[in-house]
Amino acid sequence: MKFNKGQKDSYPHEEETSSFEEAQRWLSSFQFHGIKPGLFRIYQLLKRLGHPERKFRAVHIAGTNGKGSTAAFLEHLLRSHGLKTGLYSSPHLVSVRERFLVNGRPITEEDFARLCARLKEALEGLSATYFELTTALAFSFFAEEGVEVAVVECGLGGRLDATNVLWPVLSVITTIGLDHQAYLGETLSQIAWEKAGIIKRGRPLVLGKVPPEARRVIEARARALNAPTYVLGRDFFVVGAGEDLTYRGERELKGLKPGLKGPFQAENLALALKAAELLAAELGFHLEEEKIKEALSRTRWPGRFEEFSWPKRVILDGAHNLDGIRALLKALEEEGVGPVNLIFAASDEDHRKPYLKMLEALLPRARRVFICEPKGPRRPVKLEEWQRELSASGLEGSFFFFRHPAEALREALKGEEPVLVTGSLYLVGNVRRLLTLDKT
Repeated sequence: MKFNKGQKDSYPHEEETSSFEEAQRWLSSFQFHGIKPGLFRIYQLLKRLGHPERKFRAVHIAGTNGKGSTAAFLEHLLRSHGLKTGLYSSPHLVSVRERFLVNGRPITEEDFARLCARLKEALEGLSATYFELTTALAFSFFAEEGVEVAVVECGLGGRLDATNVLWPVLSVITTIGLDHQAYLGETLSQIAWEKAGIIKRGRPLVLGKVPPEARRVIEARARALNAPTYVLGRDFFVVGAGEDLTYRGERELKGLKPGLKGPFQAENLALALKAAELLAAELGFHLEEEKIKEALSRTRWPGRFEEFSWPKRVILDGAHNLDGIRALLKALEEEGVGPVNLIFAASDEDHRKPYLKMLEALLPRARRVFICEPKGPRRPVKLEEWQRELSASGLEGSFFFFRHPAEALREALKGEEPVLVTGSLYLVGNVRRLLTLDKT
């Protein structure tokens, strides 16, 4: 195993002078309050704001992996049929404005600053986390804009996630895997119980392919709440691969070409289509085949097997757990991607993330590995920890260590191989900013 010292970076900081930047700084100061599951604080805050969460219809999406892509497919489907949509997702990759979309467009800097000022006033005497504040901001924004359907992604878990104040038209659970065990439990059954907390009495549930022990827990919860359940592979289906998928639900749709790459996107597409069918029946609109095909083919989701060609092929994928890495490897194989220069990082707040196993799975495809510490609200695995753990693990590879992703990217681009960036959404966000804003 070869260790290489990285260069100390000196990256310029942007000036922060506008009211948007002031609002952003105020909101960011709450990131250090950490993760505090529970619904009492968000209920109190929303009450002071006039309960904006009650002023629009919503689809609530939870899952270990795939919820962001499923949300993106569904939002595009609804918008293509003339509905005014909201989309709330997390985390953001480059700008906090990405979290709050209406009809596919991010909140303006002016609206963001104005709503932050309202939040600051409503918060007086209360405590809140960063995610609770962004959730309240999203719901206020959607209520103001008069969205017809908001697609809302859970942040962490489900039962005690701040978004679970909603009473959605329907719920979606995409996948169940081991992640965030410090908060959600050590077993798939325990994690499934937390995710199943988004199911509402009498409201439909769309369920992806999950392990049997997780499915038993989720379906038992749905039965207890008299929630009709539609299971992928039992009640609706998707077959095919790549850009030639067939969906079978209320009707058969052939020749579907998802705009998002990777074999796992077929299941996300099917979940979104089933949710759209249920919404069409509930809201009284007709799903048109041509609009469906166009919406699915135009769907984009930054940082999910996203490719750049400057100055050579760079693939960004936000896989941040072992299941996500396995799915990424399948996508690389499907796309015919050979050896890569790998930029890798991991967050490890609860000291349970199997980041060494994640890296080990990727090593057969990595010519060189550039490990760094991305900026973000969650604690990254430090370079010193990486060096200690790699020495003890016996993993073989050519490892380079950099504090800043910018330096890792510059070095990785010197090789002839394409560059793969993964392991942490915060790393992907750091690198995406460099690729989109800094081409010097």
